[in-house]
Amino acid sequence: MTVDYLQKIDLKNIPSNVSDISKKIINSQYFTPMEIGKYMSSMFKNNKKRNVTILDPGCGTGNLTLALISEICEWSVKPQTIDILLFEIDYDLIQELKVNMIWAKEYCLSMGIELNYIIKNEDFIFNSVKQLQTKQNEKFDYIIMNPPYKKLGTESEHNRSLLKIKIDVPNYYAAFMALSCNLLNTNGQLVCIVPRSFCNGKYFEKFRVNLVENYKLEQIHLFEDREGIFYDDVLQETLIISLINKNPNFSNTVKISYSKDVNFENVSLDNKRLDNIIFPTDDEKIIRMINKEDEEVVEIINNLPCTLDDIGIQVSTGPIVDFREKGTISDNPTLFSLPMIYSENISQGRVLWPIEGKKPGNIKMNEENQSNLRPPGIYVLVKRMSAKEEVRRINAGIFNSNETAREKFVGFDNKVNYYHINKHGLPNLNVTAGLTAFLNSTLVDFYFRTYSGSTQVNVSDLKKLRYPTFEQLEMLGRYTLEENLGQDEVDEFITKIVTG
Repeated sequence: MTVDYLQKIDLKNIPSNVSDISKKIINSQYFTPMEIGKYMSSMFKNNKKRNVTILDPGCGTGNLTLALISEICEWSVKPQTIDILLFEIDYDLIQELKVNMIWAKEYCLSMGIELNYIIKNEDFIFNSVKQLQTKQNEKFDYIIMNPPYKKLGTESEHNRSLLKIKIDVPNYYAAFMALSCNLLNTNGQLVCIVPRSFCNGKYFEKFRVNLVENYKLEQIHLFEDREGIFYDDVLQETLIISLINKNPNFSNTVKISYSKDVNFENVSLDNKRLDNIIFPTDDEKIIRMINKEDEEVVEIINNLPCTLDDIGIQVSTGPIVDFREKGTISDNPTLFSLPMIYSENISQGRVLWPIEGKKPGNIKMNEENQSNLRPPGIYVLVKRMSAKEEVRRINAGIFNSNETAREKFVGFDNKVNYYHINKHGLPNLNVTAGLTAFLNSTLVDFYFRTYSGSTQVNVSDLKKLRYPTFEQLEMLGRYTLEENLGQDEVDEFITKIVTG
């Protein structure tokens, strides 16, 4: 299978502007360029079997499978037969897929390989769950995929079906990965391109723990530029992961590779022990991709002296869900209105209120929401979501009810996280300013990016950070307030805490 022919297939399979957009949204279709397919295929190891079996759970028009066939045909020790099972739920893609597979069969025949394939215009999740329940499922040597990326509804039929075989995941791509892992032969290999969001966070914890405890990570490839990876825009940071159905060991070496884009020019490669990517003492098994430039930053943050518990401060997600409030939130203030704070109120280290924005900035206390409102005080707020174009992932600001809200109770929206002491404000402005400066520092931003490819900042992420002592935060805050410290000076202060 020549590279020229793969490129022709790739160009032929680019979705046109007249494609059914609604169907692409429903099926969460993101079509994979052939360049990515070829790179993914290069990760597979030759098992030197006479017969190899392949699964592509959401194959589209077959780009990934065609790329893998091309790779296998270049192996010095080739299989005699290749058996492939392809799933594609979109009937409109089946005819093009059949045409491509007929050509692949002819090409394999010219290389002395018999290619057999089955195309199923079926739902991969329902089919696989049924097979796994009856224990009649086929096992595969190689699985290659670009699964759908959309959220999995807790009340959906797909989720109910998955729970029957104890797969509990928040997203379709994690469901496809979990099912595929169950369909691997011993020493079978899975290579997939997926969002990076599973690498950290409580939502993916069960899935991630099962993955890293039962399968051997071989390689993780990161794209420095998230744009242009697919023919369709994908906002999430994306990676390619290769794993083998084999018991892992923390002394295993994992390849961490990087490229700027899908051209895979100047790919940088770093070999790391598994225990440098997943800390053995970490119960959540967060996957951290730390390049050489970031190792020093990670060491500085990890060597800070305190946890949040040590300094007696807590962090929680804002308890007010605005759409559940019945007639209590309004644009227009009244004598009984209280401030309602959203992420858009956080700007340049401060929480501004009132502001002109899309969200109504006033809330009225009643019996139902009284327990969710917080007493006046000084709090540190952090945006739970940041726009992808924002310079920093963590955006923190000081909310001071004395200057912004005239000592009234306040509502914090559930799109913000807030630091507090037993649901009350922090004891003084210095420690509040110090904590805000610390969270907004370049060092913390770098550290956060080593394990999170998402623009979301979860409470669990903030709880796992190491912090300066309470007294050091007070000192940092005092310097920040009195001398208007810049980012470099804040970073230098944090570094000195560790180095002495």
